Amino acid sequence: MTLGEYLKKLRQERGLSQPEMSELAGIEQSYLSKLENNKSIPSNDIFRNLLLALKLELEEFLSGLDKASIRQHYCHIPDIEHWLNQQDTSRAMSQRRYLYICSALIVIAVTLFYIGYSKQVFSEVRFQYESQGVVLEGEPKDIFYRWSRLLDMGDKDFHATKELKRVEMAQRRDAEIYLTNENLGPQFITDVVGGTRLFYLDKEEMVARPVNAWLQVLGVLLFSMGVMGFILERRFFK
Repeated sequence: MTLGEYLKKLRQERGLSQPEMSELAGIEQSYLSKLENNKSIPSNDIFRNLLLALKLELEEFLSGLDKASIRQHYCHIPDIEHWLNQQDTSRAMSQRRYLYICSALIVIAVTLFYIGYSKQVFSEVRFQYESQGVVLEGEPKDIFYRWSRLLDMGDKDFHATKELKRVEMAQRRDAEIYLTNENLGPQFITDVVGGTRLFYLDKEEMVARPVNAWLQVLGVLLFSMGVMGFILERRFFK
């Protein structure tokens, strides 16, 4: 639709005759007729008067016209030229933000995939520590492992004493397992009710953690979104 056709359409929608419209716009009826028949293009001042007569804002008026036609035929009208420049600037900023988002998606995707693949953040090595029982105050921390070596072998009742100690340690034995994905070293000590516990590293084993698989899946998904965003960028901002 041309500018003249659009002016005529808007005038008729408002129930205005050409004389009424020309009077509101402060122009001659003959000149309005030329405008509506595309025999003339309005100056910037007359264009503003037409908008006032139609009670329309510039953007509201131009929304009814094809942008390619506006750019080709009417960009020499200063108000329209300024509006087009604003549109171009806004479009360029939107396009830049869009590309930044697509780039950020790819960077985040690669990071997440690497975290899941390398398993460095969420380790899949599980450490099993074992404690044989509670160590009482004053006893060696490894009493459950070397109690027999602490006995006096020169004691004439050594064998009887050893048997009594063996029974005592067996009764006190209260094994406890501690599992963790963190390497706490070959041993560590924790305070408990009645004394302490000495935990020795018993074994290491690999245990799959779903979070790593999900990170890789999420990484692939975000990477695909970022790449697809770049592919579709021209279509969105053509």
